[in-house]
Parts: sequence; structure tokens; C-alpha cells
Amino acid sequence: MGQVDKDASKVENLKPNYKLWLEQDGQYVFGLGAYNILKSIHEAGTITEGAKALGMSYRYAWGVIKKIEITLGVKLLETYKGGNVGGGGARVTEHGLKLMEMFDGARTAVDKAFR
Repeated sequence: MGQVDKDASKVENLKPNYKLWLEQDGQYVFGLGAYNILKSIHEAGTITEGAKALGMSYRYAWGVIKKIEITLGVKLLETYKGGNVGGGGARVTEHGLKLMEMFDGARTAVDKAFR
């Protein structure tokens, strides 16, 4: 068995950490990754640019969103076509904004509890 170090500073430097997600009926639905995807799309105005800003593919970002939409039975994004080539975009729906707000509120509350 190893020796126990009596240096208290090793314990004093510990900080709490957590992983937060939203679930329904005990099943994972929405977490930080999905939050970041929706937020990035909301800021960029397109799925392509939102995904690119996070260093992920369009296909991956769209797949994450579609899985949540199917699970919840609501649309999180509305896509639209533009007048020019590549002129379309995406808008986060009220359901998507509410989900982001719920997650961000929970995260803020937990962060405050750990301070």
C-alpha cells in the first residue's frame, strides 16, 4: 500500500464538476452538445455555418437535432430556401429556444450552487 501524503493543499484544490442533461421518462434528450449546436445555428443562421463553427459536419449536427425532434415530437429548426444558390438558412423554433432556455437556466442554477 502507498503512503498517505499529509499535504492538505491537495484536497483544498478540489472543485466540484458535473455533467448536465435534460431527460424525459428517464431517457437522455438534450445536453451540452445539442445546446451548443442549436446556439451556433441560431447565431450563424444556417446549419452548415453553425456546424462549421463547432468543427463538425452538417450531417452530424443535423442528425443530433433530428434525433431530439423525433424523441420530443416537435420541430427545433425551420429551414428555408433562399433566392440565390446557397441562399437558404435555418431558424431555431420557439420549441428550440425554450429547450435552450431550460438547459441554460438549469446550468446557471447548478453553477451558482457550486460557487
